[in-house]
Formats: sequence, C-alpha cells, structure tokens
Amino acid sequence: MMVVQIKFLKGKEILPELDRKIEEIDQLAFADEDRDDPDLKGIEWSASQWMALAFINNQLVSQLGMLKREILVGKSVIPVVGVGGVATHPQWQKRGLASQLLKASESFMRDQFKLPFGLLVCAGETQPLYAGCGWQPVAQSLKFIQEGQRRTINTVVMVLLLSTQPWPPGEIDLCGLPW
Repeated sequence: MMVVQIKFLKGKEILPELDRKIEEIDQLAFADEDRDDPDLKGIEWSASQWMALAFINNQLVSQLGMLKREILVGKSVIPVVGVGGVATHPQWQKRGLASQLLKASESFMRDQFKLPFGLLVCAGETQPLYAGCGWQPVAQSLKFIQEGQRRTINTVVMVLLLSTQPWPPGEIDLCGLPW
C-alpha cells in the first residue's frame, strides 16, 4: 500500500537539497514544453510563495507551487491563488498523486490564503485532471507582463472556486509574470 505524505512549505523554508529535487521534477515534466509550444517559448515564470509536496517513503514524487496575486478580470481587480508547476515524477505518474495533491491543496488555499479563487493555466490534455478536482475552465488565453511587454498565452485557464463569489466575466490579465 502506498502511503502519501503531503507537506506545505513556504518557499524560503525549502532547503537546497529539496530545491534540487523540485527542480529535477520540473525539468522532467516541463523540459519539452518550451520546444513544443511556441506560446511558452522564452517565458519567465513567477516564483512560488508556497509549495505543496507529496512524498512516498521520504521521496518527493509530486509537487505544485502557489502564490498570491491580484489580477484584472475585465475591469475588476480579483485576488487569486495562482497554482503552477503541477508535476509528478515520471516513475510515479498515473497513480492519482497529482489529484491527491490538488485536493489537499484546496483546503490549504482556503485556510492559508483566504482568497475567493485559485487560478491555473494548463495544456488541453491535462484539463481533465483539473476538472476532476473541481477546477472549471474560464478562458482560452490570458495576458501577462514580462520585461515591460504585454504578452498573451493561448492555453486553457481554469479557476477553482474557494468561496461563494462567482468568477467575473472578462479578459484575464495576470498583471505580472505567469506562474
């Protein structure tokens, strides 16, 4: 039986050895994305304020990052928990670990951040994973700012409702780097 231990750590609490393991999983999970998707080429990504980490037998197997950001949706300023870098080590994929991590992170986001929404971007092929964890698609693109230039990512944008507040209509602008 697989016993999964989930930890939530502030970015500054992550020691160098664990940071290397996180980076290794990122490289395994996302190395080909820049090459395969021209919209992602050359994007600088925001650093996470918090990490949700799943361990089996003290081995890091799955992860996701979170940060707090105020974004624009239409003309409304909306506070969100940005979720990014959701990845599972290839040796541990297809076992429901990312789903477990996403579900555990939902209550953490409600308690820690106390914001009305989680927001993430994902490839179309991973949309069912997030939908199965309660995330809803709200757009097919969003805007962000990098090096003083406004750019657009054409990708699935999904929201997790963390309160009773409905998601507003309108174009999404991250008002900074994507996550």
